[in-house]
Amino acid sequence: MKHKIFAVAAMAVLSGGAMAQSSVITYGSFDGGLRDQTNVNAAGDSQLTMGSNGTYRSNRLGFKGSEALGEGLSATFVLEAGFNGGTGALNNTTGVLFQREAHVGVDGRYGALDVGHNYTVAYRTNSAFDPFNYRYPGITYALSASAGTRKDNDIQYTGKFGDLTARAAWSLGEVADSTSNGSTRAVGAVYASGPVKLGASYTTARPKNGTGASADYRDFTNYSMGGAYSIGALTASVGYINQKQQAATAEDTSQWNWAGLSYKMARGFSLTGAWYRVQAVNSASTASVAAGDSTKNLYMTGITYSLSARTLLYSEVDVTRLKGGYAAGGTVKLNQSRQTGLSAGINHTF
Repeated sequence: MKHKIFAVAAMAVLSGGAMAQSSVITYGSFDGGLRDQTNVNAAGDSQLTMGSNGTYRSNRLGFKGSEALGEGLSATFVLEAGFNGGTGALNNTTGVLFQREAHVGVDGRYGALDVGHNYTVAYRTNSAFDPFNYRYPGITYALSASAGTRKDNDIQYTGKFGDLTARAAWSLGEVADSTSNGSTRAVGAVYASGPVKLGASYTTARPKNGTGASADYRDFTNYSMGGAYSIGALTASVGYINQKQQAATAEDTSQWNWAGLSYKMARGFSLTGAWYRVQAVNSASTASVAAGDSTKNLYMTGITYSLSARTLLYSEVDVTRLKGGYAAGGTVKLNQSRQTGLSAGINHTF
């Protein structure tokens, strides 16, 4: 009987020790916001919408875990789903459950290696110098400048060397008889020391041109650079991104610029003001789409108030000036040169 008790106790100790070596965390963000925008069509009508996927921060439910393997090495994973707060459905129409992140890997003294559905290197790099830090993702232009927010079949390395964080990624194209067609390769680095942040990235890819059945892969490049500097509660940020896509007859070029100031005020308030610009020169210019020489300038001011460490209220006002194809275009003609937006809501993280 004593031997049985001892055996049960030993198993309990061993299983408890094994469980202590691994952990799984559930986390998420739930955002409820309203947005009113003017001149959404050629008639000059305004539209009131609920940001069901998140106005200030994208709605998400995630699971992340790690297991200690010994010698400073850990196995890690992340599964993150986006959801529509207005309907409870997934945030995409293709039925992808873990559309935001789904990757597994190892993390150790020489860095981390993750494979699966990852954020792009440009996305992770640009976050260091976006004035709004990817908040209001459907309004600012920072996400559209990130060479694709996420990539499938991605192998990504992250290494931290003192004040420098370096990244490299290869997203497999999975095309027969070619390792370049359909694939993406990227490198990037962020230097953060004291009040200074500097970052840059370079992405090269060969995506399929058009939707035809024929194999027509063309070169794509994206490079970004920017920085941020903090003086006490005040942070100034600037960014520049250039992107080129080889098309059937010419080259499509897009260029993003931004600059902004953020100030953390007393009593839980934070104020951010920024200017974003995107310029596009597209080869496939027609009367029915936003193509040709096009420019958008966004002027935006946002304020947040923290009710607690996890809950905040937010509000922003923005003015967009449109020229060229952006002013005329869309599948339904816009024919507007100016839009004004106002958003407000509540965000809770857990």
